[in-house]
Amino acid sequence: MVGFSTALLATVLATATPLMPVSAGNALTLPAHRHGVRIDTGDGRPPTWLLAVQQGGKEGRGLSLYRSEDGARTFRFSAAIQQDASHADRAELIAVGKDVALVYSWESSSLKPSRKHDVYFQRWRYRPASHDWAPEPAVRVFDAPDDSTAYSRALLARDSKGRLWIQAFRLEREGGSTAVLAVSTDDGASFQQQASLGRVKRRGGGRLLSLGSKLVFVYAMHDGFEPTRLRIRDDDDPLDTWSPVREAFSEGIYHGAALSALADGRGGMHLVYKDESERLFHRYFDGSAFGPRTMLEDSRDWAMQPAITRVGSRLYVFYNVMRSRNASYELHARVLEGGRFSAPVVLDRRSTFKGYLTAFESLPEGSPEVPCFFGDTPDTGTSGHVMRVALPVSRGGEDDAPPPPPPPGPGQLLFTDAFSRSSSNSLGSDWKLSGLWLMNGQRAVSDLDNPNGDDLALALPSRCADCEVEARVQHFAEEEAGVVLRARDTARYALVLLWDGRVQLRRYRDGRVTVLGEARGGQGSPWNPAVLTLSARGSGPVMLTGSVDGQVRLTVTDSDPGVLSGEGLAGLATPIAGVWFDDFQVRSLK
Repeated sequence: MVGFSTALLATVLATATPLMPVSAGNALTLPAHRHGVRIDTGDGRPPTWLLAVQQGGKEGRGLSLYRSEDGARTFRFSAAIQQDASHADRAELIAVGKDVALVYSWESSSLKPSRKHDVYFQRWRYRPASHDWAPEPAVRVFDAPDDSTAYSRALLARDSKGRLWIQAFRLEREGGSTAVLAVSTDDGASFQQQASLGRVKRRGGGRLLSLGSKLVFVYAMHDGFEPTRLRIRDDDDPLDTWSPVREAFSEGIYHGAALSALADGRGGMHLVYKDESERLFHRYFDGSAFGPRTMLEDSRDWAMQPAITRVGSRLYVFYNVMRSRNASYELHARVLEGGRFSAPVVLDRRSTFKGYLTAFESLPEGSPEVPCFFGDTPDTGTSGHVMRVALPVSRGGEDDAPPPPPPPGPGQLLFTDAFSRSSSNSLGSDWKLSGLWLMNGQRAVSDLDNPNGDDLALALPSRCADCEVEARVQHFAEEEAGVVLRARDTARYALVLLWDGRVQLRRYRDGRVTVLGEARGGQGSPWNPAVLTLSARGSGPVMLTGSVDGQVRLTVTDSDPGVLSGEGLAGLATPIAGVWFDDFQVRSLK
């Protein structure tokens, strides 16, 4: 009998708080934009959090500036940025000392030529006496002279010399886009247009970012299935000097703009993006080149978007995961620390459409939580609110659980077997077998279709409690196969790869099989071999982590009365003949 446990995907259910009404779930698009800034004005006052939101006519407002002095838990209306709600402008903000510099431009799912689609810069000066920000007159940076073109997706960066750079995309007559650029050397009073940075065949999108002593521009396009491109400039070079256009990485970015990027404070950049196959990835840029990608989510949906925050050297990644298209989404989070991502946690699983996300670029060490904001509506066609959730950073009490840590690093090697011995109808004296097994000189192979149970091979030298088992498995998209830990008598934990490429974490006990969690395995095809890794830690509750090809897919905390505490054996399991196993190893986690 198989049942689902209440201990599913690790969950830190936060209270989702409505902040302000909006006309649609895309109130905080683009994800590439920095929609908010946090400014410490001093004088004993708490930091002020400023958030720019397109309300789409709700409360008679368009692009509005909101403020908070209570850690971004509640917001109040501060001022209008651009009040015409019929022109769907979005803003990007940066802090310049205690002032705010922002740029705003048109943003929507479609773009047509219009003389109304210009790009504006505006500086908001801090006034200490009244503790507020007053706008200076807006400066038009890019002007669409007639209805044959349009500007959109404006981005803003400030280099180490204090110069302000604005990049936007100009719509061309044939439907392509040009990445235009302007710079101000007088604090935004005026801007001088520069040579364009690139051109793409369709609508473009990207990110302009200061990495300390240099600027980097990463860009791609809608539905192009072309590489993402890159340009860099050093702040000491003449204003018109940029590196040549080169390939950043081989895949494109969904719509060119389904991304969130930030500087790491050491000359590098974290980039989280959705590619054209609608899967979510992370890449690190070291100041000269991008490293390999890490998949964060493979559930694939048009609406999935990321938002990221840095706290010291830790990276917090928020993203929405579809459960019912256009109607029900969960909000997930993962943490990158020490070069490894934690397993995902669920912050909000209410059955609503959770649209575009934003998060504040960086927060100081010691921050108790990391907030995330998103458009929340019943579906894609109705109005709702911008909502707030937060991921706790430190434990404040029993009910204030932090995100689960990354999978523990391996310790002492307890046992390994590459099955490279001569062919045999056994696996050798180190193995306790049920069912039929053989070696073919290269791998272990199950040799019995067992409708009443599993072919089970347990490694006798592997007895352990807090440990990790790993093996390469190929089941040719048939039934299931996996690895096990803490096996004794008829009880065990198992990570199982199913015929359709999904994986399950299970507990076997007293003839009952309980599915503790299930997720996509992330493989291109279930016919491909997969490296399965299962770790167990603790005696009650027990924390279980399942990975496929080095990527965490499931983290479960088993707190059931039937939890399997104490030591057991590690091994291999499948109910069918013909499954290949190789590169088996067990490591202690102590």
